[in-house]
Amino acid sequence: MLKWLRKTTLNTPERYWESIEDFPLYNWIKCNKGEFKYTRIGKNGNEKKDKETWVKLYDEYLAVFGLSKKYEKYLLLCQKKALLQAEYIITKEVFKKTEIELQNAKIKSLEVYFGDGEKIEVILMWLSKFLGYKVDKIQTSVKEYFILIEEHGKANKKVGNS
Repeated sequence: MLKWLRKTTLNTPERYWESIEDFPLYNWIKCNKGEFKYTRIGKNGNEKKDKETWVKLYDEYLAVFGLSKKYEKYLLLCQKKALLQAEYIITKEVFKKTEIELQNAKIKSLEVYFGDGEKIEVILMWLSKFLGYKVDKIQTSVKEYFILIEEHGKANKKVGNS
């Protein structure tokens, strides 16, 4: 009897989040740290499907929200740093090291905006203060979070222009 029960309970289907409309912000943070198993709704799944689902969710995010101007600038700075590193390897000019360090400083100043999850915690705290209620990262979907961020930015611009 127990063998039959184990077989039926272990064969639950793999279920994955399908859209950022429902995908919890908590899971988004975990996936951004490389823990793709958080794309699963239950415990069942496999690494290959986890990564495929994450790519699909991230593609949806990019389609809806796109890349921010700060992130585009960040990518350009990383590209410029890579080119400077290649030039240094080829030319061995010591001044290239200084230019690389300058790029590193610029990159670090922008990395504050693209944190590893702790920064989102701080943003949630400020959003909660702005809204007057606690924004729960488990109950809030990814789409809701980024819409809140956009609306907060719009509200700040209106106040600044008044």
